[in-house]
Amino acid sequence: MSTRIVTDAERALGHLEHLVDRLRSSGWLVEVAAPGDRWPTALVSNMELPGLNESVIAAPDHSGGDWFYYFGWGERISPCAEPDRALATLARVLAVHTDL
Repeated sequence: MSTRIVTDAERALGHLEHLVDRLRSSGWLVEVAAPGDRWPTALVSNMELPGLNESVIAAPDHSGGDWFYYFGWGERISPCAEPDRALATLARVLAVHTDL
């Protein structure tokens, strides 16, 4: 019997794909990059203004327990178990404000 070991990068990609499905079904533009030498990343863009975007990664917290979504600069967005919360946060951050 063979054993398959899931790497952290594969687990991160699985969490990102779960979030990406939710984002795309809500109308967000998302590109996923999973190079072999770095953590997988999702670039989330506002459809109205594609230049307005944020990078998102999934990674375990420092104790190695729960997994979280993080902005590219390291700020925590939400637990990976709560992708709708991550979607709401990204929608707020990437909103186009026309009242200026």
